[in-house]
Amino acid sequence: MRYLFMAFHYPRPEYRNDLLEWIQRVGAALRAQPGLLELADFDDPANGRIVAVSIWDSAEHFRTGRERGMASLNAEAPYDLWERHPLEVFTLEELAETAAPSEA
Repeated sequence: MRYLFMAFHYPRPEYRNDLLEWIQRVGAALRAQPGLLELADFDDPANGRIVAVSIWDSAEHFRTGRERGMASLNAEAPYDLWERHPLEVFTLEELAETAAPSEA
């Protein structure tokens, strides 16, 4: 089953470009990982946030891909400095298809 990862970033205006550069570095590292189906970043200026989304073949591919992809980056991002609100992360597993109810 596919696996969805979403990270909601709330950058401080003075660090927005630093955060965007970091997100792009992470994206480049993740694109090389097996099991990644889709990766995109979205701007939500009305709420002052950036949303990073990735879809994976499975939760296991996500965990392995994230571990390997992030290992290629030498330092962790200083989110506490760059962001005005704590990072919000959501992970979701795809629902299994269910059979349509039979008609009586």
